[in-house]
Amino acid sequence: MEFTQESKTQLAKLMATENVTVEHRKVQTASFNLATRILTLPIWKDMSGDMYDLLTGHEVGHALETPEEGWHNALTGTGKFNKNYKNFLNVVEDARIEKKIKRKYPGIRQSFIRGYQSLLDRDFFGIKTRDVNKLSFIDRLNIYTKSGGTLY
Repeated sequence: MEFTQESKTQLAKLMATENVTVEHRKVQTASFNLATRILTLPIWKDMSGDMYDLLTGHEVGHALETPEEGWHNALTGTGKFNKNYKNFLNVVEDARIEKKIKRKYPGIRQSFIRGYQSLLDRDFFGIKTRDVNKLSFIDRLNIYTKSGGTLY
């Protein structure tokens, strides 16, 4: 099935239920800025529709579910939060928002499965030559939630 960047932009806006700004750029990964409401999607070689939908769904999950207030301080280590918790907070938040977006839009579940499989095949997480069981707990949890438990 063919797709365009414009169709993926419209999908993001519809899923977010707001007029978020969507930018397609040559960046390493997708992101969502909670303050400016800018969703950035990467332009990668051989990017499938499932990968776009996965990344769009993930970032829209942040748009809908991640609170702006307090999140920046938690991730930068300012305020009452210690910066050592950044990885832990990111992994748990990603798992939480992905579960919620898949409940809200059940049709995107298969795109998440196929999209994450494509990312694993590309070694996006840098684990192809590593023993996953020797990674830190939080890294294993991240891979487990992203792979749908298929690596264990």
